[in-house]
Parts: sequence; structure tokens; C-alpha cells
Amino acid sequence: MTAADEYRAKISSELSAISRAMKKSGNPEPLGDPLSGAMLVLSQPVGPRALEAIQRSLEAISLEAYVTYSGTNLLARELLLAEPSILAAIGSEAASEIDSLEHTLATKSFAEATEGAPFAWKKNTAGLLLPPLAPALDDKEQKRQFWRAFLTLRSLQ
Repeated sequence: MTAADEYRAKISSELSAISRAMKKSGNPEPLGDPLSGAMLVLSQPVGPRALEAIQRSLEAISLEAYVTYSGTNLLARELLLAEPSILAAIGSEAASEIDSLEHTLATKSFAEATEGAPFAWKKNTAGLLLPPLAPALDDKEQKRQFWRAFLTLRSLQ
């Protein structure tokens, strides 16, 4: 086993423990590959419709990503382990939680970001603020707004 394989196994093991902790505390389990390079943080509450919409949206743009949630008290550990090159906050709650972590290498906060416009969150990590998903599930205009912003992820791959 190479050093890279050992590292990946260690990270996967630690993120599996985080996933179990989330489920035990009543949160949905994260989706996707934590080492994909893309991490989406979804504002709570998260129901089955929102999870299905995110999965379909990611499939539509052929992006493999790790999807996790705000309000779990595990986001700092997830960020440290996943080390994403793309970090997207879906909704203001997710953006606020990322900002509250006060990441020492962050060069711009999500509070300063414009929805749908990529920015340098830290060196080698693009940030992207997306509109909240829940309202887009039932409102056609908000759905269009979410989708236009979400499509920006394609250009960051």
C-alpha cells in the first residue's frame, strides 16, 4: 500500500466516524466522496426532496462532490479532512457557519461574496455562495436563480 493509499484510507475512516456521529445526532449522512475536491455545505433543515435535488443537480453537471450540512458541529473537522479545492455554501446559514469557523487561511468571507460569483476563499480553494435550496424546490423563479448560480460549479471543475 502506498503512502497516498494509506492517507486516503485514514481520511475515509475519520470521515466515516463523522458520518456515524451525524446520523446518531439525527442529521442526514453526508453524500458523495469527501476526497473529490468539491465540498457543498447545505443549510439545514434538509429533507429527502432537497437531497434528491442536490444529487440530480450534481449529476446534471457531472460533478462528483461531498455534500454535508450546517448545524452539525462537525464542519471544521470535515473541512480539515476533505481539504476541498471548491467550497460551496448553499444558503446563508451554511455561509455563516463557514465564516464562523474563522479559518486562518481564508482570504475572503462568504458574507462578502456575491451569489453565484466564484471567489478565492483561501489559496487553492475557490468559494461559491449559492442561494438557499429549500425555496427553490417550490418556486419556479427561485429554482431558476438557484440553477443559474449552481451552474457556476461547472466552470470551477
